[in-house]
Amino acid sequence: MQYSRRNLGFLLPSLAAAFAKAQSTASNAAPGTATTNAAATGDVEKLPVMKTHSYQYDELPVTTNGKNKQRRLFTAKTHTGFKMESHMSDIAPGEVNHPPHQHLREEMMLVREGVMELTISGVPHRLGPGDVGVIGSNEIHNAKNVGTAVAKYFIVNIGRDDV
Repeated sequence: MQYSRRNLGFLLPSLAAAFAKAQSTASNAAPGTATTNAAATGDVEKLPVMKTHSYQYDELPVTTNGKNKQRRLFTAKTHTGFKMESHMSDIAPGEVNHPPHQHLREEMMLVREGVMELTISGVPHRLGPGDVGVIGSNEIHNAKNVGTAVAKYFIVNIGRDDV
């Protein structure tokens, strides 16, 4: 399930549009706010509608899990009520991003740096810089850094888990 750089070129404009429309309150919401609670519970109706916004890497809060790091970009909905979520992850060599799991929503992994092995339904897919992995609905998946340096990638979740 590898995509060429040409295919990535077709995907990037729509991803850029989604990032550009993201609402600042979605990424800057303090813990305990309706935005944070709606994102945690999956209550799409309470999520903010995405608005034009930019995200400065150095300003994003970092969550650590052992040797791994994550920076959340946004959890919001489009003007038509379509839920989208995105975050960046840094995975240390030999580490996994999380245990194998599945969810109803679709997901894309866009690798910036390093080499990841994305396993989907037991099938490994080796992804390097510029590669994209697409995870279909309800597919069991996780990823491991199989390189010698920190791997960096974006995740974009599309859709809801409550339907």
